[in-house]
Amino acid sequence: MAEPLKLYYFPVMAKGLGPALVCELSGLSWLGPKDLGFTRDDWPKLKESGKCAFGQLPLLEVGSTCISQSIAIVNYVGKLAGTEGATPEDFATSQTLLAEGEDLYAAMQKFQPTRSVKLGEYGRDGITLKGNATAHGKFWEEWVPDQLQKLETLLKGKSQFTAKGETVGELYLWAMLHQMKLCKSELFSATPKLGEFYARIAGLAGVKKVVSGASTYGEWEQYFVNPE
Repeated sequence: MAEPLKLYYFPVMAKGLGPALVCELSGLSWLGPKDLGFTRDDWPKLKESGKCAFGQLPLLEVGSTCISQSIAIVNYVGKLAGTEGATPEDFATSQTLLAEGEDLYAAMQKFQPTRSVKLGEYGRDGITLKGNATAHGKFWEEWVPDQLQKLETLLKGKSQFTAKGETVGELYLWAMLHQMKLCKSELFSATPKLGEFYARIAGLAGVKKVVSGASTYGEWEQYFVNPE
């Protein structure tokens, strides 16, 4: 039996939810923080080990191979499991959605409060300044609807972007949309097909297992929050 994939991250959705979903729906054997016994207290030791190429998580460990960066992780799992897209076109679409997922996450980091950083505050790096209330409002009123409409167009009247509908890109995008929806329940009011895509993925058994905290990953904490 092949050695299980080992995914290390903190108990917050952020950049952990996407890789966890991809691992769970891959059909491959994997272990997450809960079953690895990994906690925040273990992070300094893991960081000092040199396994994390850029000194950050998530980290996927496969035997002697250590893979850093979320996109590399999900693409690696997709390659192993055959969930990267069955055709060149679906592969390209999956990669497009991965890139869009990263754009959504980066924008949320700029304009949406997190558990530890409020609007107008500096991040832990002491360099990055979170947007103020005005920027936050424009983000949700202008930027987000434009991005969602582009995704709606890309769906071409369907509720999935690829033939299978469960590529790594679709799962990763869903992970970011889910975190946005936790902040704005009416997120898909103007994009019905995107809403159907979201609901379809949310209904998958593996997704339910991960999001509920019942998987090997364990329970989750919401990362992005609304302004106080």
